[in-house]
Amino acid sequence: MKTLKKTIFTDFALGLIFVVACIGITFFVYYTGGTSTAWAQLNYIPIFAAAYLWGQKGSLIISFLLGLMVGPFMPLDRFHNISQTPENWLIRMILYLGIAWVVGYIFSKNNKYQKIIKDNFSKGQFDGFYNTNKLIIDLNKLMDENDSFDIIFINISNLEDISKYVKYSITTDIAKDCLNKLESYFSNVQKYSITTAEYIFIIKNEAPELIDLKLFNYVQSFNNSVKIDEYLFKLIIKIGFVKYNGVKTNAIELFNKARIAADQGEPTKSGSYNYDNDFEEEQKLYNDISGSLNSAIANKEMYTVFQPIIDINENKITNAEILIRWNRSDKKPIGPNIFIPIAEETGSIKVLTKWIIISTIKHYLIFKEKGLNLTYSINVSANELLDEDFIQWALKYFNIKNLNLNDFGIEITERVLSKDNTKLNNVLKYLKNQGFDIEIDDFGTGYNSLMTIGEIPFNIIKIDKYFIDRIFDNGIKTIIEHIINAIHEIGGQVIAEGVETKEQYLILRHLKCDKIQGYYFSKPLLAEDFYDYCSSFDIKKYE
Repeated sequence: MKTLKKTIFTDFALGLIFVVACIGITFFVYYTGGTSTAWAQLNYIPIFAAAYLWGQKGSLIISFLLGLMVGPFMPLDRFHNISQTPENWLIRMILYLGIAWVVGYIFSKNNKYQKIIKDNFSKGQFDGFYNTNKLIIDLNKLMDENDSFDIIFINISNLEDISKYVKYSITTDIAKDCLNKLESYFSNVQKYSITTAEYIFIIKNEAPELIDLKLFNYVQSFNNSVKIDEYLFKLIIKIGFVKYNGVKTNAIELFNKARIAADQGEPTKSGSYNYDNDFEEEQKLYNDISGSLNSAIANKEMYTVFQPIIDINENKITNAEILIRWNRSDKKPIGPNIFIPIAEETGSIKVLTKWIIISTIKHYLIFKEKGLNLTYSINVSANELLDEDFIQWALKYFNIKNLNLNDFGIEITERVLSKDNTKLNNVLKYLKNQGFDIEIDDFGTGYNSLMTIGEIPFNIIKIDKYFIDRIFDNGIKTIIEHIINAIHEIGGQVIAEGVETKEQYLILRHLKCDKIQGYYFSKPLLAEDFYDYCSSFDIKKYE
């Protein structure tokens, strides 16, 4: 409504200016002597201007009025009192009209083509939908007008996969069906298409809690399969919702917030989500980490630390777990519990593990030369163990260095083990036969603990900190005791991780646990500090 009133006012003002201009030119021509002077040619200015603003129709009207104004009542020469002949002003009138028609036609065609270009610039996937270009323009306009509005981002996340197996028309029918259904929940909707599967709705005058409810009901409606033609499809609908309430921002940032909101939840499950700033920060950190992992190694930002493992039967340090740390200099520090899973997801884990192996062997040789003889455990993911190229590289590297493989352990988390993974079991058996200790980390936290000790080849299991923290609970203590006894009966050893107090240590000693790892004895140490700690270690300090 505001825009319509503004347009009417603008047209009225322009019309008034044209009338004044035409009258002004007419009087100027008259007072300068009449139509015999060159000043009469000034009339072409409003004719051209009218053609530009209003096309043929406006230009013809203005040219006709001007033709009359400098027509029969305008003298040819005012100073000599000479009137125009009818032929004179009629020819001028015809000339004005002809020029107005031609120029108006040219401008009308140009305006038509400009409109086509503009429409194509803003046209979206379907009729009634604009594209991202128009979205950005409209968002900026709404924010300039300080309007309150909501943005809903809809992603039919498995539509691209579906499109590989059906006709394109079916894909578009699926999208239209989803969008029409969503539009039925709201009034006063402006629609935009981003891709075939991604869309934006801008809505106004809706309470946030009502939007949440409507979006929830909309998503729930896709719990059952959707039928298009003779096909049934199970669609995954991800929706992000963000409210604009006047806070200073820009259109792209606001648009992206709605998209980021839709990234929440499980990728394979439908859901609707409000924008969460904490989630955005997590995603930014994820992208920062995944993009800089490889360069971190090249820039020597990674380093290894060593956590001592104490044999409480021999009362000395016999093992060490190798852990990786990342010095991000002026950036916020992050632990391996954050960047290791990201490395596994993005495929950088093999590069990291190779670097850890190289670094471990370098320090192993230094420590051995100094008389420190220990077993060093390296964490390896299941994906790496299943990668034949990686295994061959590792064995070749150990052999080149002419190392005793009995001095090294391969630590794998119990949660990645599966009774169906025959190949992984075979790889572990092969590595154990080569001389490596096979250590099962986080024992007891997976779903297949009994299967693990029955089928997976191992030398050592590590009882997870979860149980050690609860060792004063009689039930948990009994479970730990049974685990230790069972592992001993089949010829394995037990390491208790996460031991932080003397009381925990003493109970574990009483339960005949083999080895202890945890902050009660030492945190992970830099190589120099680790060597010093091992050299001066005395179990009596801890009893």
